[in-house]
Amino acid sequence: MTLPSRVGVRPDLRQETFELPAQAVSVADARNRAFERLRQWGIAADVCHTARLVVSELFTNAVLHTDSDRIGCLLHVADDQIRIEVRDQGSYASTPMLRFPRADDERGRGLQLIESLAHAWGVESAGRGLGHIVWAVIRP
Repeated sequence: MTLPSRVGVRPDLRQETFELPAQAVSVADARNRAFERLRQWGIAADVCHTARLVVSELFTNAVLHTDSDRIGCLLHVADDQIRIEVRDQGSYASTPMLRFPRADDERGRGLQLIESLAHAWGVESAGRGLGHIVWAVIRP
């Protein structure tokens, strides 16, 4: 959806939010919603695939590593970049950070993948006791 042109409103700004249960089955729904919305906005297919992978990794991390009931996702497209935010309600034992797992470790590479795909990424507190927002910026 494109916002109508008004004073103070940027016509190149597109934004979508959705929230899903914090369950493993929601990961596929999140990545498919993101992909379809970006395609509807006319984003190139290869960029949509990258964004889908980023959403999948961030959503999976929130499902696996927080005690959330629901997980939110924000897609924000403006100035030729896509910002993806995944917000959880839960708590982490620590702040999400890049890990360097051993070759035989089955997990721990998600943020390495984000690091390689995104122009930038980071973690913000959603507020005291309100979880985290993990974000990534993709520039086509």
